[in-house]
Amino acid sequence: MSIVNTPKVLIVTPARNEADYLPLLLNSLKIQTYNVIALFVLVDDDSNDETQEIMNQWKSNFPIITIKSKSSGRIITGGAYFSWWAGVNHALKLKNDFDYVMKLDADVSLSPDYFEKLKDGFDNKVDVLGGVIYGKSREQKSYVPGPVKMYSIRALNEIKALPIATGFDVMDEVLCKKRGLRAAVYSDAKFTMNREIGFSQGKLHGRYRNGLVCRWTGYAPEYFILHLIRYIFRRPFITGAIWMLVGFVRADSGPYSTELRMEHRKIQRARLLRFYKNPITTFREIYF
Repeated sequence: MSIVNTPKVLIVTPARNEADYLPLLLNSLKIQTYNVIALFVLVDDDSNDETQEIMNQWKSNFPIITIKSKSSGRIITGGAYFSWWAGVNHALKLKNDFDYVMKLDADVSLSPDYFEKLKDGFDNKVDVLGGVIYGKSREQKSYVPGPVKMYSIRALNEIKALPIATGFDVMDEVLCKKRGLRAAVYSDAKFTMNREIGFSQGKLHGRYRNGLVCRWTGYAPEYFILHLIRYIFRRPFITGAIWMLVGFVRADSGPYSTELRMEHRKIQRARLLRFYKNPITTFREIYF
C-alpha cells in the first residue's frame, strides 16, 4: 500500500558543542531519498563552539531554524530532553500541521534511504517508530532507539505528562503502549552513531547513568542481571559493568510513577518468558 500524502515531519535536535558531528548529521538529511522534512529545529544549548556558524551554512538545504536554550547541560538531569521540548514547543507555535515529531541526536548519521524505509510505518500510522543502529554500536530492537525516536502527534500528546528526566526514552514507549498506541522498529531503516552511544559525558559516567536508568524505569531484577552480564563484554568491560551496578544500587525510586515502572517490569518479564520458551526465535527478533 502506498502513501497518498507525504508525511510532514518536524525534526528537533538538541545540541551542546556538537560542531564536530553536526555536518555529518545535516549531510545525511540532505541526501535522503524520501523527503519528509517539513522543518528542522536545532536547539543550541549554550554552545561555545561553531554550532551557530554551521547551521547558518546549511539553511539553504531545507527549512532550518535555530533557537537558544539553556538547560543543566547534564544528561543525567534530563538536559537534552529539556532542550528537545523547548524546540518542539517553539515549532508547534509556528505551525501545527506536522504528522510526526522526531527527536534526532546531533551525533547521528541516517542512511540515505532512512525515511523511505519508514514508509510502512507512516502509511499504517504507527505512533512511535524508528530504525536500528548499524555497525559496532548495534543495539537490541526491543524499543525504538532514543537517538532517532519519532512520535505521531497523538503519541506526543501522551508523553507530555512524563517527567523530563533521563529514562524518558524508555518510559515514553511504555506509556504509549499502555495507552494502546503502536510502536515499531524497522530493521531496514539504518543509522550510525558517530560517537559511541552513552559515552557523550564519559564512558564510566555513561555506564553509571545506565544503571541509574534501569532502577528508575523499574527493571525487573532478573532482567537487570542479564543486562549487566551483557555489558561485562562491552567497553569498558568489567569496570563499566561495576559502575553500572553502582548506579543501580545508589539510585532512588526516581521520577516515574510506580504504575509505569510496574508496567515496564511486566513487559520485561513477558519478554523473558518468550525467550525461555523459544530462545532462538526471540534472540533473532531482538537482534536481527
